[in-house]
Amino acid sequence: MVIGISDLFSQQPAENINSKPHYFSEYSERYTKDQLAPILEPAKVFYVSNKGNDKNDGTKKSPFKSIEAARDAIRIIKSSGGLPKGGIHVVVLEGNYKVNDAINFTSEDSGTKEAPIIYRGVKKGDVVLSGGLEVNTKKLKIVKNKKLLSYLHPKAKGKVMSIDFSKADVSSYFKGEGNYGQISMNGFLLQLAQWPNRGYNHINEIIAEGPTTRWLKPGEKPMPYTKENPTGGKFNFKEDLSKLVVDEFKRTGDMRAHGYFHNDWYFQDEPVGNIEGDVVQLLHHTRYGIVKKIKTVPRRVKLFNVLAELDEPGEWYFDRKEQRLYVWPIEGFKPGKSTLTIIGEAGAEDKESVLLAELKSPKLQGLLNLENTEFLTFRDFIIENTGDLAVSISGGKYNLLASSVVRNGLNRGVSINGGEYNGISGCDFYDLYSAFKISGGDFISLKSCYNFATNNVIKNCRLKGYGVIGLSGVGIHFAHNLLHDMNGAVTYKTVNLLMEYNEFYNIGYEMGDFNVAYCGAQWYTMNNVLRYNFVHHLIEPGGHPITGFRNDDNGAGMKVYGNVFYRSGRGSCIFHGFLNDFQNNISIDGAIMWWTLKKPITPEGIQKKWDDLSRFGSDLPKGDKGDYIYIMEQVIGKEGWKKGAWKENFPELEATINKNPWAQTNCTVSDNYAYDIRKPIYIHGGSGTVEGLESKKVGQFKDLPNDEIFEYPQRISLDAFKDIAALDFTFKNDFKIMEGFKPIPFNKIGLEKSAFRTEVPNKKDYRSKVYNHFKDDKGGRYNAKIVNARYPEPRYFK
Repeated sequence: MVIGISDLFSQQPAENINSKPHYFSEYSERYTKDQLAPILEPAKVFYVSNKGNDKNDGTKKSPFKSIEAARDAIRIIKSSGGLPKGGIHVVVLEGNYKVNDAINFTSEDSGTKEAPIIYRGVKKGDVVLSGGLEVNTKKLKIVKNKKLLSYLHPKAKGKVMSIDFSKADVSSYFKGEGNYGQISMNGFLLQLAQWPNRGYNHINEIIAEGPTTRWLKPGEKPMPYTKENPTGGKFNFKEDLSKLVVDEFKRTGDMRAHGYFHNDWYFQDEPVGNIEGDVVQLLHHTRYGIVKKIKTVPRRVKLFNVLAELDEPGEWYFDRKEQRLYVWPIEGFKPGKSTLTIIGEAGAEDKESVLLAELKSPKLQGLLNLENTEFLTFRDFIIENTGDLAVSISGGKYNLLASSVVRNGLNRGVSINGGEYNGISGCDFYDLYSAFKISGGDFISLKSCYNFATNNVIKNCRLKGYGVIGLSGVGIHFAHNLLHDMNGAVTYKTVNLLMEYNEFYNIGYEMGDFNVAYCGAQWYTMNNVLRYNFVHHLIEPGGHPITGFRNDDNGAGMKVYGNVFYRSGRGSCIFHGFLNDFQNNISIDGAIMWWTLKKPITPEGIQKKWDDLSRFGSDLPKGDKGDYIYIMEQVIGKEGWKKGAWKENFPELEATINKNPWAQTNCTVSDNYAYDIRKPIYIHGGSGTVEGLESKKVGQFKDLPNDEIFEYPQRISLDAFKDIAALDFTFKNDFKIMEGFKPIPFNKIGLEKSAFRTEVPNKKDYRSKVYNHFKDDKGGRYNAKIVNARYPEPRYFK
């Protein structure tokens, strides 16, 4: 089979069902060819050291003190005679470098293909670029004052240390009311005091559902409230609420309630308005109210920012009323030698104080900012203790963050916005709110950006739901990444996305109606190929289902090919829109392979859906979810699918819209294997609403478009695979593959050795541990003890 690179993105119907472009390994070439700038022997090397001086000449014997000084020296070379062939390296020697102001690079700091510029740590793990506000740990003292001791949990007495900031005023870092900042110690992100420490407590009685906002009429405003007169819903806990917590709220009035008050797919962070006895009242309205929506799963809530529940090492609390920081130090803490860093966004009112090692803190877009630069690489750094962003790459081309650790952040790790061939490779992201977002390309011309994220580890991010990784644009490559141990995942609004060779596990363990890769409610999202991925051990807590991949709300254009799904929650894949495929996959141990909805296929049903669009702009907001044509035109232009690059590349989009865009039109489900899948194809008979999903109605094959391909999978035995206990789903040599099925390159899935990741974990070892850890955890009905055991402990406990 010979396939031209220029034809790789064509989605015109193929004469042979086994000849679609993404069926072949060559499909990657358009993304991987020229993906990285060349690695050359540098013509010149500058050095940076904590012990250097910016007036030095930048040699190893006489190094600069700052990265900025090296940057400026390169500018002089460029302006005087140009970059030498081979380029320039800036080697940052071992040490912890406090970054008080943003390090900015612009187009004048660019390299070229023949002379790239590389900034690198002398050895991976030895160079730390750190933001935040450093506290003098000599000033931390064990709490002994009787009044202060009365605030603490009994376990904390004699263990918790504190420091008075009333003369320093660091309140801008701890704004309260949901914005509490973060704290790190010795490179570990600490946990804000909460009840319970992991997992959730449970609502016992819903005393009042409270006012809602989801069903407000046009012009109608939410119910008013004040701190003195909270109007939110009321509930009490099944677990005993400590009197210390009640007394603390009366003193501080600054707590939040986190959790699932209505549905398992909707995480909420709500301010507490009052606590009286054992009754907790929210401050104001919520979107859906406090409702026991699912009978088999209790509503789950924790109290957040609670000094009285600071009861284990690594927890902290900032008392805004008394301007005092409390912390239970982790193992290895040594006053004066250990580091304690406050992470947040500083205010202009900050002033000098002897309590602080350095008070000036970065208020910046990112710790590192690259704007319209070219052929610029940063590698082998630890970047930590950042505010809204660690690294920003905007525009330009061939900019790369590689072989680095991004950790301990208030918000996001990396943002790549536009440009071409900008990427992240061989990095580790953890203890952040979200890991990174990547955008680029042009939706109207369909020009690809080829921005990418490859060979990264993403784990332990705090965001719950979609967006730990956000992808938006045309021609993005997301490959060989390992994502695990968190309740957030990937969301994408893309065209010609290639998501391949990734591994996902233990994701979404506290949520319902959740997926590791999610797109939805868009008709322009053509040709998003999700192939050769391994999705395993998505153990749902109960309630709404978790599945592997999903194109939701009548979304289009997802091609799921050659993936392995093992214990991937309730199922492998969900879609019920058009131009979606599910082919050549293996599904093992789950309820459903493909889940879909009964959709309109009669002329009358199709016309009614078209008529419903007229509601948007009258009794429904214009551009609200479901206003498909309007939303699509905002991205690709007025009737963009009928002209230009769209008509040339995706003629099937116009054809399907003309035929029936409200059902599984031009979809294919075929050539799949399944083992122990109880309902391989499940056609839900209810609507796609929350209430509809509770329906017991079941559709039938006759409810699907009758001129498409929807085939049950071929049954397979576990004996076909090399080693189930090691999660090795490579076929045995003697296994006879069914006609039409192409072997999955399972041994290539996951992290791989590269110039930016010279060591990778042994897949057999860690996958065996995952298999054994979850061997007896079967999910099913909600069990608080089992669910809470899925939460990874903080790194400082290991």
